[in-house]
Amino acid sequence: MDIKKFLLVLILNFSFLTVNCFSQQYGWVDISSNLPTSIGTASLSDMNWLNENEGWICSSALGEIYHTTDGGQTFETQTTQFYTNAIYMLNSFIGYAGGQQGRVYKTTDGGTNWFVHGSIGNTLLDIDFPPNSESGYCCGDAGKIYKITSSGVSSMSSGISSNLRSISFSSAENGWTCSGGYILHFDGNSWYEQDSPVGSSYNSIDMVNDSIGWVVGASGLIVKTLTGGETINNISWFHQTSPVTSSLNNVNFLDFNFGWTVGNSGVVLYTTNGGTDWNIILDGWTINMLRSVQFTSQTNGYILGNNKTLFKYGLLTGVEKQPTQPTEFKLEQNYPNPFNPSTSIQYAIGSRQFVQLKLFDVLGNEIATLVNEEKPAGSYEVKFTPASSIRNPATGIYFYQLKAGNYIQTKKMILLK
Repeated sequence: MDIKKFLLVLILNFSFLTVNCFSQQYGWVDISSNLPTSIGTASLSDMNWLNENEGWICSSALGEIYHTTDGGQTFETQTTQFYTNAIYMLNSFIGYAGGQQGRVYKTTDGGTNWFVHGSIGNTLLDIDFPPNSESGYCCGDAGKIYKITSSGVSSMSSGISSNLRSISFSSAENGWTCSGGYILHFDGNSWYEQDSPVGSSYNSIDMVNDSIGWVVGASGLIVKTLTGGETINNISWFHQTSPVTSSLNNVNFLDFNFGWTVGNSGVVLYTTNGGTDWNIILDGWTINMLRSVQFTSQTNGYILGNNKTLFKYGLLTGVEKQPTQPTEFKLEQNYPNPFNPSTSIQYAIGSRQFVQLKLFDVLGNEIATLVNEEKPAGSYEVKFTPASSIRNPATGIYFYQLKAGNYIQTKKMILLK
Protein backbone atom coordinates (compact mmCIF):
# COMPACT_ATOMS: atom_id res chain seq x y z
CA MET A 1 0.00 0.00 0.00
CA ASP A 2 1.56 3.32 -1.01
CA ILE A 3 1.63 6.42 1.19
CA LYS A 4 -1.37 7.98 -0.55
CA LYS A 5 -3.53 4.91 0.00
CA PHE A 6 -2.25 4.44 3.58
CA LEU A 7 -3.18 7.99 4.49
CA LEU A 8 -6.58 7.56 2.84
CA VAL A 9 -7.30 4.42 4.89
CA LEU A 10 -6.41 6.29 8.08
CA ILE A 11 -8.72 9.12 7.11
CA LEU A 12 -11.53 6.72 6.24
CA ASN A 13 -11.17 4.78 9.51
CA PHE A 14 -10.97 7.75 11.83
CA SER A 15 -12.72 10.69 10.21
CA PHE A 16 -14.41 9.28 7.12
CA LEU A 17 -16.62 12.00 5.58
CA THR A 18 -17.06 13.79 8.89
CA VAL A 19 -18.63 17.11 9.59
CA ASN A 20 -15.86 19.58 10.31
CA CYS A 21 -16.21 19.25 14.06
CA PHE A 22 -13.62 17.70 16.40
CA SER A 23 -16.34 16.45 18.78
CA GLN A 24 -17.86 14.25 16.08
CA GLN A 25 -16.23 11.08 14.80
CA TYR A 26 -17.62 8.70 12.22
CA GLY A 27 -16.67 5.08 11.63
CA TRP A 28 -17.77 1.49 11.11
CA VAL A 29 -19.55 -0.50 13.81
CA ASP A 30 -20.39 -4.20 13.97
CA ILE A 31 -24.12 -4.34 14.80
CA SER A 32 -24.74 -7.99 13.92
CA SER A 33 -25.45 -8.79 17.59
CA ASN A 34 -28.51 -6.49 17.39
CA LEU A 35 -30.21 -8.86 14.94
CA PRO A 36 -32.86 -11.25 16.26
CA THR A 37 -31.82 -14.75 17.28
CA SER A 38 -32.63 -17.28 14.57
CA ILE A 39 -32.25 -21.03 14.13
CA GLY A 40 -28.84 -21.49 12.50
CA THR A 41 -26.59 -18.71 11.27
CA ALA A 42 -28.45 -16.34 9.00
CA SER A 43 -26.93 -15.23 5.70
CA LEU A 44 -28.07 -11.72 4.85
CA SER A 45 -28.62 -11.13 1.13
CA ASP A 46 -30.26 -7.74 0.55
CA MET A 47 -31.59 -4.65 2.31
CA ASN A 48 -33.58 -1.53 1.61
CA TRP A 49 -33.33 1.67 3.68
CA LEU A 50 -35.86 4.47 3.31
CA ASN A 51 -33.72 6.73 5.49
CA GLU A 52 -30.96 6.39 8.07
CA ASN A 53 -33.35 4.90 10.64
CA GLU A 54 -35.87 2.68 8.86
CA GLY A 55 -34.82 -0.36 6.85
CA TRP A 56 -35.54 -3.99 6.02
CA ILE A 57 -33.02 -6.86 5.69
CA CYS A 58 -33.55 -10.20 3.90
CA SER A 59 -32.35 -13.31 5.72
CA SER A 60 -31.93 -16.94 4.74
CA ALA A 61 -33.20 -18.02 8.16
CA LEU A 62 -36.64 -19.59 7.79
CA GLY A 63 -37.93 -16.87 5.46
CA GLU A 64 -37.21 -14.09 7.94
CA ILE A 65 -37.08 -10.36 7.16
CA TYR A 66 -35.69 -7.99 9.80
CA HIS A 67 -37.18 -4.51 10.20
CA THR A 68 -35.73 -1.59 12.18
CA THR A 69 -36.93 1.95 12.81
CA ASP A 70 -33.99 3.07 14.97
CA GLY A 71 -31.01 2.63 12.66
CA GLY A 72 -30.29 -0.98 13.59
CA GLN A 73 -30.31 -0.67 17.37
CA THR A 74 -33.28 -3.04 17.50
CA PHE A 75 -35.04 -5.26 14.95
CA GLU A 76 -38.37 -7.00 14.69
CA THR A 77 -38.76 -10.27 12.79
CA GLN A 78 -41.17 -10.55 9.87
CA THR A 79 -41.77 -13.78 7.95
CA THR A 80 -42.46 -15.06 4.45
CA GLN A 81 -43.15 -18.63 3.33
CA PHE A 82 -39.73 -19.06 1.69
CA TYR A 83 -36.50 -17.11 2.15
CA THR A 84 -36.04 -13.89 0.18
CA ASN A 85 -33.07 -12.61 -1.83
CA ALA A 86 -34.31 -9.10 -2.60
CA ILE A 87 -36.51 -6.40 -1.14
CA TYR A 88 -37.75 -2.95 -2.20
CA MET A 89 -39.97 -0.67 -0.12
CA LEU A 90 -41.89 2.16 -1.77
CA ASN A 91 -42.59 3.72 1.61
CA SER A 92 -43.03 2.70 5.25
CA PHE A 93 -46.09 0.62 4.38
CA ILE A 94 -45.96 -0.72 0.80
CA GLY A 95 -43.17 -2.90 -0.47
CA TYR A 96 -42.15 -6.07 -2.30
CA ALA A 97 -39.75 -8.94 -1.61
CA GLY A 98 -38.87 -12.16 -3.41
CA GLY A 99 -36.55 -15.13 -3.65
CA GLN A 100 -36.91 -18.88 -3.35
CA GLN A 101 -39.48 -20.63 -5.58
CA GLY A 102 -39.76 -17.40 -7.57
CA ARG A 103 -42.18 -15.96 -5.05
CA VAL A 104 -42.99 -12.25 -5.17
CA TYR A 105 -44.38 -11.04 -1.84
CA LYS A 106 -46.15 -7.77 -1.12
CA THR A 107 -46.87 -5.90 2.09
CA THR A 108 -49.21 -2.97 2.71
CA ASP A 109 -48.52 -2.65 6.44
CA GLY A 110 -44.73 -2.26 6.60
CA GLY A 111 -44.10 -6.00 6.64
CA THR A 112 -46.29 -7.02 9.54
CA ASN A 113 -47.95 -9.22 6.93
CA TRP A 114 -46.43 -10.43 3.66
CA PHE A 115 -48.68 -12.17 1.11
CA VAL A 116 -47.90 -13.85 -2.23
CA HIS A 117 -48.31 -11.34 -5.05
CA GLY A 118 -47.15 -13.63 -7.87
CA SER A 119 -44.28 -15.80 -9.08
CA ILE A 120 -41.59 -15.59 -11.77
CA GLY A 121 -41.19 -19.38 -11.93
CA ASN A 122 -37.48 -19.42 -11.02
CA THR A 123 -35.45 -18.07 -8.11
CA LEU A 124 -35.85 -14.30 -7.88
CA LEU A 125 -32.56 -12.43 -7.39
CA ASP A 126 -33.25 -8.68 -7.47
CA ILE A 127 -36.00 -6.03 -7.44
CA ASP A 128 -35.91 -2.35 -8.41
CA PHE A 129 -38.41 0.43 -9.04
CA PRO A 130 -37.90 3.56 -11.14
CA PRO A 131 -37.92 6.78 -9.10
CA ASN A 132 -41.41 7.93 -8.07
CA SER A 133 -43.06 4.93 -9.69
CA GLU A 134 -45.53 2.43 -8.25
CA SER A 135 -44.59 -0.15 -10.91
CA GLY A 136 -41.26 -1.95 -10.74
CA TYR A 137 -39.29 -4.87 -12.11
CA CYS A 138 -37.64 -8.05 -10.86
CA CYS A 139 -35.17 -10.52 -12.35
CA GLY A 140 -33.87 -13.97 -11.61
CA ASP A 141 -32.60 -17.32 -12.80
CA ALA A 142 -33.00 -18.52 -16.40
CA GLY A 143 -33.25 -14.99 -17.83
CA LYS A 144 -36.50 -14.18 -16.03
CA ILE A 145 -37.67 -10.55 -16.02
CA TYR A 146 -41.11 -9.61 -14.69
CA LYS A 147 -42.92 -6.33 -14.27
CA ILE A 148 -44.49 -5.70 -10.86
CA THR A 149 -47.68 -3.66 -10.53
CA SER A 150 -50.12 -3.17 -7.68
CA SER A 151 -52.31 -5.93 -9.13
CA GLY A 152 -49.68 -8.62 -9.81
CA VAL A 153 -46.66 -9.59 -11.93
CA SER A 154 -46.32 -10.07 -15.69
CA SER A 155 -43.58 -11.71 -17.76
CA MET A 156 -41.23 -9.81 -20.08
CA SER A 157 -38.85 -11.31 -22.64
CA SER A 158 -35.14 -10.86 -21.92
CA GLY A 159 -33.99 -12.87 -24.92
CA ILE A 160 -31.41 -14.82 -22.90
CA SER A 161 -31.41 -17.81 -20.56
CA SER A 162 -28.55 -16.74 -18.24
CA ASN A 163 -29.30 -15.99 -14.61
CA LEU A 164 -30.02 -12.26 -14.23
CA ARG A 165 -28.44 -11.20 -10.95
CA SER A 166 -29.15 -7.48 -10.68
CA ILE A 167 -31.54 -4.87 -12.07
CA SER A 168 -31.46 -1.06 -11.95
CA PHE A 169 -33.94 1.51 -13.26
CA SER A 170 -32.94 5.17 -13.45
CA SER A 171 -36.29 6.22 -14.96
CA ALA A 172 -39.50 4.67 -16.21
CA GLU A 173 -38.08 4.59 -19.74
CA ASN A 174 -34.61 3.26 -18.93
CA GLY A 175 -33.55 0.15 -17.06
CA TRP A 176 -30.62 -2.26 -17.05
CA THR A 177 -30.01 -5.81 -15.90
CA CYS A 178 -26.89 -7.98 -15.91
CA SER A 179 -25.92 -11.64 -15.82
CA GLY A 180 -22.82 -13.78 -16.21
CA GLY A 181 -21.86 -12.28 -19.54
CA TYR A 182 -24.61 -9.88 -20.57
CA ILE A 183 -25.76 -6.33 -19.93
CA LEU A 184 -29.32 -5.73 -21.13
CA HIS A 185 -31.07 -2.37 -21.59
CA PHE A 186 -34.80 -1.62 -21.42
CA ASP A 187 -35.82 1.35 -23.58
CA GLY A 188 -39.40 1.62 -22.38
CA ASN A 189 -40.67 -1.06 -24.77
CA SER A 190 -38.30 -4.03 -24.89
CA TRP A 191 -35.02 -5.48 -23.61
CA TYR A 192 -31.94 -5.81 -25.80
CA GLU A 193 -28.29 -6.76 -25.33
CA GLN A 194 -25.65 -4.04 -25.14
CA ASP A 195 -21.97 -4.18 -26.05
CA SER A 196 -19.89 -5.01 -22.99
CA PRO A 197 -16.26 -5.98 -22.22
CA VAL A 198 -15.47 -9.43 -23.60
CA GLY A 199 -15.14 -12.26 -21.10
CA SER A 200 -16.76 -10.37 -18.26
CA SER A 201 -18.96 -11.88 -15.55
CA TYR A 202 -21.34 -9.40 -13.95
CA ASN A 203 -22.94 -9.54 -10.49
CA SER A 204 -24.44 -6.10 -9.79
CA ILE A 205 -25.44 -2.91 -11.61
CA ASP A 206 -26.33 0.58 -10.34
CA MET A 207 -27.35 3.44 -12.64
CA VAL A 208 -27.47 6.93 -11.13
CA ASN A 209 -29.27 8.38 -14.17
CA ASP A 210 -30.06 7.45 -17.77
CA SER A 211 -26.43 7.92 -18.84
CA ILE A 212 -24.10 7.07 -15.96
CA GLY A 213 -23.76 3.80 -14.08
CA TRP A 214 -21.46 1.04 -12.86
CA VAL A 215 -21.33 -2.75 -13.04
CA VAL A 216 -19.16 -4.98 -10.84
CA GLY A 217 -18.39 -8.68 -11.04
CA ALA A 218 -15.90 -11.52 -10.90
CA SER A 219 -12.15 -11.02 -10.34
CA GLY A 220 -12.57 -7.46 -9.09
CA LEU A 221 -14.29 -6.35 -12.29
CA ILE A 222 -15.57 -2.75 -12.36
CA VAL A 223 -16.96 -1.19 -15.53
CA LYS A 224 -18.59 2.19 -16.04
CA THR A 225 -20.68 3.83 -18.73
CA LEU A 226 -20.92 7.55 -19.49
CA THR A 227 -23.35 7.05 -22.36
CA GLY A 228 -26.12 4.93 -20.89
CA GLY A 229 -24.39 1.95 -22.44
CA GLU A 230 -25.13 3.00 -26.02
CA THR A 231 -22.27 2.19 -28.38
CA ILE A 232 -20.14 5.21 -29.29
CA ASN A 233 -17.03 4.40 -31.36
CA ASN A 234 -17.66 0.75 -30.40
CA ILE A 235 -17.15 1.55 -26.71
CA SER A 236 -20.14 1.76 -24.42
CA TRP A 237 -18.80 0.29 -21.16
CA PHE A 238 -15.17 0.65 -20.11
CA HIS A 239 -13.04 -0.92 -17.40
CA GLN A 240 -11.99 0.96 -14.29
CA THR A 241 -8.89 -0.05 -12.34
CA SER A 242 -9.69 -2.28 -9.37
CA PRO A 243 -7.23 -2.83 -6.49
CA VAL A 244 -8.54 -6.36 -5.83
CA THR A 245 -9.19 -9.60 -7.69
CA SER A 246 -11.87 -10.88 -5.35
CA SER A 247 -15.37 -11.19 -6.79
CA LEU A 248 -17.42 -8.02 -6.25
CA ASN A 249 -21.06 -8.76 -5.48
CA ASN A 250 -22.86 -5.42 -5.09
CA VAL A 251 -22.37 -1.76 -6.00
CA ASN A 252 -24.14 1.36 -4.71
CA PHE A 253 -23.65 5.02 -5.68
CA LEU A 254 -25.11 8.04 -3.92
CA ASP A 255 -24.40 10.31 -6.89
CA PHE A 256 -21.89 10.69 -9.71
CA ASN A 257 -18.89 10.64 -7.35
CA PHE A 258 -19.54 8.74 -4.12
CA GLY A 259 -19.79 4.96 -4.46
CA TRP A 260 -19.13 1.68 -2.69
CA THR A 261 -18.75 -1.93 -3.78
CA VAL A 262 -18.43 -5.07 -1.64
CA GLY A 263 -17.39 -8.63 -2.34
CA ASN A 264 -15.84 -11.89 -1.27
CA SER A 265 -13.39 -12.23 1.62
CA GLY A 266 -14.76 -9.10 3.29
CA VAL A 267 -13.56 -6.72 0.58
CA VAL A 268 -15.03 -3.19 0.56
CA LEU A 269 -14.01 -0.54 -1.98
CA TYR A 270 -14.86 3.16 -1.93
CA THR A 271 -14.56 6.03 -4.40
CA THR A 272 -15.08 9.78 -4.17
CA ASN A 273 -14.43 10.56 -7.84
CA GLY A 274 -16.76 8.31 -9.78
CA GLY A 275 -14.41 5.37 -9.79
CA THR A 276 -11.33 7.05 -11.23
CA ASP A 277 -9.72 5.82 -8.01
CA TRP A 278 -11.03 2.90 -5.94
CA ASN A 279 -9.60 2.42 -2.46
CA ILE A 280 -9.80 -0.51 -0.06
CA ILE A 281 -11.55 0.03 3.27
CA LEU A 282 -12.73 -2.45 5.90
CA ASP A 283 -10.25 -4.95 4.43
CA GLY A 284 -9.64 -7.73 6.95
CA TRP A 285 -12.48 -6.91 9.34
CA THR A 286 -14.32 -10.02 8.21
CA ILE A 287 -13.57 -13.00 5.99
CA ASN A 288 -17.24 -13.51 5.16
CA MET A 289 -18.71 -12.89 1.74
CA LEU A 290 -20.27 -9.42 1.64
CA ARG A 291 -23.43 -9.28 -0.46
CA SER A 292 -24.97 -5.82 -0.23
CA VAL A 293 -24.08 -2.20 0.53
CA GLN A 294 -26.35 0.83 0.81
CA PHE A 295 -25.66 4.41 1.92
CA THR A 296 -28.49 6.83 2.64
CA SER A 297 -26.04 9.75 2.93
CA GLN A 298 -22.29 10.30 3.09
CA THR A 299 -22.44 9.80 6.86
CA ASN A 300 -24.79 6.81 7.09
CA GLY A 301 -24.51 3.42 5.47
CA TYR A 302 -24.79 -0.34 5.93
CA ILE A 303 -23.00 -3.46 4.70
CA LEU A 304 -24.25 -7.03 5.11
CA GLY A 305 -23.25 -10.55 4.15
CA ASN A 306 -23.00 -14.20 5.05
CA ASN A 307 -22.86 -15.59 8.58
CA LYS A 308 -24.98 -12.78 10.01
CA THR A 309 -22.53 -10.06 8.98
CA LEU A 310 -23.90 -6.54 9.48
CA PHE A 311 -21.85 -3.34 9.69
CA LYS A 312 -23.08 0.22 10.08
CA TYR A 313 -21.28 3.44 9.21
CA GLY A 314 -22.29 6.45 11.28
CA LEU A 315 -21.55 8.75 14.19
CA LEU A 316 -19.53 7.01 16.92
CA THR A 317 -20.31 7.46 20.60
CA GLY A 318 -17.17 5.74 21.89
CA VAL A 319 -18.86 2.58 23.14
CA GLU A 320 -19.63 0.75 19.89
CA LYS A 321 -18.07 -2.59 19.04
CA GLN A 322 -15.90 -1.83 16.03
CA PRO A 323 -14.66 -4.61 13.74
CA THR A 324 -11.37 -6.08 14.93
CA GLN A 325 -8.13 -6.46 13.02
CA PRO A 326 -6.26 -9.77 12.63
CA THR A 327 -4.10 -10.84 15.59
CA GLU A 328 -1.86 -13.30 13.74
CA PHE A 329 0.42 -13.43 10.70
CA LYS A 330 -0.64 -15.38 7.64
CA LEU A 331 0.25 -15.74 3.96
CA GLU A 332 -2.44 -17.17 1.69
CA GLN A 333 -2.01 -19.19 -1.49
CA ASN A 334 -2.21 -16.93 -4.51
CA TYR A 335 -5.37 -17.08 -6.61
CA PRO A 336 -5.77 -18.05 -9.34
CA ASN A 337 -2.93 -20.56 -9.45
CA PRO A 338 -1.71 -21.39 -12.07
CA PHE A 339 -2.31 -17.90 -13.44
CA ASN A 340 -2.17 -15.75 -16.55
CA PRO A 341 -2.14 -12.78 -16.92
CA SER A 342 -2.33 -11.83 -13.22
CA THR A 343 -2.87 -13.27 -9.76
CA SER A 344 -3.78 -12.02 -6.28
CA ILE A 345 -1.89 -12.60 -3.03
CA GLN A 346 -3.58 -12.07 0.34
CA TYR A 347 -1.75 -11.80 3.66
CA ALA A 348 -2.42 -10.68 7.23
CA ILE A 349 -0.16 -9.17 9.89
CA GLY A 350 -1.06 -9.12 13.57
CA SER A 351 0.89 -6.00 14.57
CA ARG A 352 2.58 -3.01 12.97
CA GLN A 353 5.65 -4.27 11.14
CA PHE A 354 7.96 -3.46 8.27
CA VAL A 355 6.65 -5.75 5.52
CA GLN A 356 8.37 -7.17 2.47
CA LEU A 357 6.62 -9.30 -0.15
CA LYS A 358 8.89 -10.43 -2.96
CA LEU A 359 8.85 -12.89 -5.87
CA PHE A 360 11.75 -15.14 -6.86
CA ASP A 361 12.49 -17.64 -9.61
CA VAL A 362 13.69 -21.20 -8.90
CA LEU A 363 17.32 -19.97 -8.88
CA GLY A 364 16.61 -17.39 -6.19
CA ASN A 365 16.73 -14.37 -8.48
CA GLU A 366 14.38 -11.59 -7.41
CA ILE A 367 11.58 -11.09 -9.94
CA ALA A 368 9.47 -8.39 -8.29
CA THR A 369 8.99 -6.48 -5.03
CA LEU A 370 5.28 -6.10 -4.30
CA VAL A 371 5.48 -4.62 -0.80
CA ASN A 372 8.39 -2.87 0.93
CA GLU A 373 7.07 -0.61 3.68
CA GLU A 374 5.81 -0.42 7.25
CA LYS A 375 2.17 -1.41 7.68
CA PRO A 376 -0.33 -1.45 10.56
CA ALA A 377 -2.05 -4.68 11.63
CA GLY A 378 -4.58 -5.79 9.08
CA SER A 379 -5.38 -7.96 6.09
CA TYR A 380 -4.14 -6.99 2.65
CA GLU A 381 -4.40 -8.07 -0.96
CA VAL A 382 -1.77 -7.46 -3.63
CA LYS A 383 -2.16 -8.03 -7.35
CA PHE A 384 0.82 -9.33 -9.32
CA THR A 385 1.06 -8.86 -13.08
CA PRO A 386 4.22 -10.26 -14.75
CA ALA A 387 4.39 -7.26 -17.06
CA SER A 388 5.24 -5.10 -14.03
CA SER A 389 8.20 -7.31 -12.99
CA ILE A 390 11.80 -6.12 -12.91
CA ARG A 391 12.53 -9.22 -15.00
CA ASN A 392 10.36 -10.73 -17.72
CA PRO A 393 9.23 -14.08 -16.27
CA ALA A 394 8.55 -17.03 -18.57
CA THR A 395 6.21 -19.96 -18.00
CA GLY A 396 7.33 -21.85 -14.91
CA ILE A 397 7.41 -22.14 -11.13
CA TYR A 398 8.05 -19.09 -8.94
CA PHE A 399 8.08 -18.38 -5.21
CA TYR A 400 6.68 -15.49 -3.22
CA GLN A 401 7.90 -14.70 0.27
CA LEU A 402 6.43 -12.59 3.05
CA LYS A 403 8.68 -11.08 5.74
CA ALA A 404 7.05 -9.17 8.61
CA GLY A 405 9.15 -8.81 11.75
CA ASN A 406 10.22 -12.34 12.74
CA TYR A 407 7.55 -13.92 10.54
CA ILE A 408 8.76 -15.46 7.25
CA GLN A 409 6.59 -17.57 4.94
CA THR A 410 7.19 -18.73 1.38
CA LYS A 411 4.72 -20.25 -1.09
CA LYS A 412 4.90 -21.51 -4.66
CA MET A 413 3.05 -20.14 -7.68
CA ILE A 414 2.88 -21.23 -11.33
CA LEU A 415 2.82 -18.88 -14.31
CA LEU A 416 1.38 -20.17 -17.59
CA LYS A 417 1.81 -18.21 -20.79
